[in-house]
Parts: sequence; C-alpha cells; structure tokens
Amino acid sequence: MAKASQAALRRFAKLAEGEEGKVAFRAGFGTGAMFVGQKMFAVLDASGALVVKLPAERVQELIASGVGAPWHPGTGRPLKEYVAVGVAHQGKWLGLAKDARTYMSSKR
Repeated sequence: MAKASQAALRRFAKLAEGEEGKVAFRAGFGTGAMFVGQKMFAVLDASGALVVKLPAERVQELIASGVGAPWHPGTGRPLKEYVAVGVAHQGKWLGLAKDARTYMSSKR
C-alpha cells in the first residue's frame, strides 16, 4: 500500500489544530487517525484523501454530489458510514471532520 504524501499528512494534522482535549491523534489504518474518546472519526488514506465517518445518508449525499467516493479499508467492500474526500475538495475537509466528530461523539 502506498503512503500518503507529507503534504497530505500536514493537511490532515491541521484539522486537529485548536481541538486539543477534544480530539486525539493516534495510529489507525497506517497513516494516523483522529479519535473522539475511543471512537475513530477521521483518517487519511494512502491516496491522501480524508476519510470520515458520517451517517450513511450523508455519505450517500456526498458520493452522489461528486464530493466523496465510497471507501473501504482494503477489503474491496465499501463501508456504508465512511466516505473518502479527495484533495480536490479539501476546502470541505474541516467542516466534514467536525461533522464526523459530532456524529461519533453522539454514539454510545
């Protein structure tokens, strides 16, 4: 599996700026992931895309609009609550990461 570029890793790390105490950054899927409590809500995949966990309906909206793409962790079978958002839409990353954090914070 390819590794995400240093530029992609920097963009990903910027998403956690100002979130100290709310977000933990630790290993996940090889590139690092963001957690709220013990729940992962965002990860940078090997292509440099931001992958977020959102309600399945929102994931489908993002895919249908062309902002996101289905995502799977190497299994070939997309996960219904995960969407990959490429660098072309990085302007949406912060908002989507916040939405994902809020979504995962609400899950028990």
